[in-house]
Amino acid sequence: MQLKCGQCGAPFREADLQLDRSIAVCSACGSVQRLAGSTTVAAPDVSETPANRKSQGDVPVPDRFTVEDNGQELIIRQRWFQWGLLFLLFFAIAWDSFLVGWYSMFAGGGGPPGVFGIVFFVFPIAHVAVGVGLTYFVLAGFFNSTVIRVAEGVLSVRHGPLPWRGNLDLPIDGIEQIYCQNKLRTSRDDDGRTTTSMQYEVHAVVEGQKRKLLGGLHEADHALFVEQRLERFLNLEDRPVVGEMTVT
Repeated sequence: MQLKCGQCGAPFREADLQLDRSIAVCSACGSVQRLAGSTTVAAPDVSETPANRKSQGDVPVPDRFTVEDNGQELIIRQRWFQWGLLFLLFFAIAWDSFLVGWYSMFAGGGGPPGVFGIVFFVFPIAHVAVGVGLTYFVLAGFFNSTVIRVAEGVLSVRHGPLPWRGNLDLPIDGIEQIYCQNKLRTSRDDDGRTTTSMQYEVHAVVEGQKRKLLGGLHEADHALFVEQRLERFLNLEDRPVVGEMTVT
């Protein structure tokens, strides 16, 4: 029996099934659905909300996350480091080494003369930009953390120590709701093959406006964990939000 998505009806692929967690992530529409037993998928429930999910129990503290809560201040810290960064580290070293060798040749007078020398010097400029960006990304992955802090009437998000976009400060008096959102990312390799992956985000509704607090999460439970901790500390009543992640 082929399992199908209860949201859009598309058949689940093998990569969509996470049997160890009894869930499936539809690569067609992005919905996250709980597997009932091992052969059927529960039908979608449009009334499913974060409040209903929480009735199933709190999400435990995930790997790379730490929490400090003394009743007056809440700090959620997420380390960026993942083992997959090691591959990118070696790739960045190889990429940068090639460029250093290329320009060292010119510095030593070994490049071609005249117009050809100018062309050979300018040609790798785009590769230099890629190398700088890749190297910075890898270094940030090794050293950076994201810190969500709620204290003194402000919810703040900081990424560092290396500068990264996404820092913000929100007055907690204006926060109406915290919710999760899932997004399907599609990429195409050099051979034309398309791959999809799911990422999760945590958003806040502030005076009717949606603001992203945390993104780039690869596990639904990571987003749910942050949502639960923030809502509990801020004493927010759960209400459905248009566009929020649905777990059935």
